[in-house]
Amino acid sequence: MNAGSSGSLPEGGSSALPGGDCPKSVPFSKAALIYNPAARRLRWRRTRRLGALLERLRSFGLKLEVHATVGSNHATGLARSALQRGCDLIVACGGDGTVNEVVGGMAGSRVPLMVIPAGTANVLAHEIGLPLDWVEAAGLLRTGRVRRISLGRVGRRPFVLMAGIGVDAAVVGSVRGGLKALLGQGAFWVAGLRQLLSYPFTPFEVQAEGDSRQATFAVIARARNYGGGFQIAGQADLFSEDFQVCLFQNTSRWRFPRYFWNLVRRSHHRLPDVLQFRTRSVLVKGSPQTGVQVDGELIGCLPQSVTIQTDALSLVVPEPGQISSGARKVIP
Repeated sequence: MNAGSSGSLPEGGSSALPGGDCPKSVPFSKAALIYNPAARRLRWRRTRRLGALLERLRSFGLKLEVHATVGSNHATGLARSALQRGCDLIVACGGDGTVNEVVGGMAGSRVPLMVIPAGTANVLAHEIGLPLDWVEAAGLLRTGRVRRISLGRVGRRPFVLMAGIGVDAAVVGSVRGGLKALLGQGAFWVAGLRQLLSYPFTPFEVQAEGDSRQATFAVIARARNYGGGFQIAGQADLFSEDFQVCLFQNTSRWRFPRYFWNLVRRSHHRLPDVLQFRTRSVLVKGSPQTGVQVDGELIGCLPQSVTIQTDALSLVVPEPGQISSGARKVIP
């Protein structure tokens, strides 16, 4: 199978991967594993964990390249180069940020991406029901399915899960790697408390479907799961071709604890100053001091245009009846 093809995957659809008793019965021959050595689950016992993963992948008869990232956006270039060398499968081992960078080098290709969850939140893994055990996740090459999905784009930057504008971008930008390694998702709670006390909650304008609305925090979501067990956009669908947008409109910092409590209860959509709607494109205007994050990575500031790139990525996912019990259940 050549780069630019996904083997048995039909145009615009999905395809089960051939199983059987033979461990080598996978439709791929040359794979590139791109891993982030700074990812939370790779900071300890890296040699043993990677060794077990590599052994599992090689058991399928794959010719395997292994590449470690060495800095921000390095994974994008590694993925792009792997496709140019004829790899017919890309394996991303890291967190959602690493996956986002890898996707940046693959968007528009028909070569499948398989995700090995090694990050802090692993939102994509929870969204599609990936096993959190790496060897089990690698087994999806035999038992899983390849599905085409659409991606979001903020300007030229693609994203898989969501774009966040406002206070969550400030939280993402203020979390330091050392604290995240030590506390995991707790680092975001610490940063969130700091931002609650210091963030200005400056309103910005959201234009979509011919209407203009104001917000101080916005999530433009492709996925239901957000991180930390929250579902901000509970009706978002990774396999759809649009966004679910959720706008929090109050300008008072002391309203946000109420938002948080309702997020915990998944009742925030009932609040009068929370708006939700579906769309395929959004224009967001506001202060250049207002940050924007995608998939947990701070990428810039306002203004920004957010659009859908349809039929953009082939993703290895579990079959519907094989959703891992180790992945957090998705609740509409």
